[in-house]
Amino acid sequence: MKKEEGERISRWQIFYDDLSLLFLLGMVIPAVFYIIWGVMELANAPTAVITGP
Repeated sequence: MKKEEGERISRWQIFYDDLSLLFLLGMVIPAVFYIIWGVMELANAPTAVITGP
């Protein structure tokens, strides 16, 4: 399907056509959420009580 001259290409089409950007976002977004999830888990972990000998 050919674009006619003067027809504008939408931003979403440009966004979805950029495969490297989609790959990067597909790797970065889950990594950020897993890091946030891990920090929240560590913050909610109970503190260890260390007793001496």
